[in-house]
Amino acid sequence: MSQAAIKARIAQLRSQGKVAPPNTWIGTSSITKKNGKRYTYYRLMKAYYPPATKNNPNPTRKTKMVQYLGTKESVAYQEMKEAIARRNEIRRLQRKLYKLEKAVSVASTQKEQQDKQPALTTLVGELVAQVQGLVEEIAWMKRQLSTTLA
Repeated sequence: MSQAAIKARIAQLRSQGKVAPPNTWIGTSSITKKNGKRYTYYRLMKAYYPPATKNNPNPTRKTKMVQYLGTKESVAYQEMKEAIARRNEIRRLQRKLYKLEKAVSVASTQKEQQDKQPALTTLVGELVAQVQGLVEEIAWMKRQLSTTLA
């Protein structure tokens, strides 16, 4: 999937309806009546961290009920279930988008380095050729000097 396709899909998911807030989930509570029937009710729960205090510098996570959703057949429960599914899909797509952007960034950095690398290789090749030329010139001068002195 391309970056544009992922962004379009995220926008489409957001336009389909409500997106659940982060750190929320559907919790259940079951009640058994005197006649033996068991009823299950659903609530939207949220995790939060209370502020740190002197007595409790590292508070633990707490949960609180955000919304009563009713039974499994209720409209509120069905809508929240879909909202959580949308949120999870959006988070998955955002992670995928981040990985793609990171890969593109790394690839462009590597391309820039490769673009610079041939120039460096060419420069080193030219320097090696110049050094070999100087070595040959010095050898020729030594031969000339030895023939002149002999």
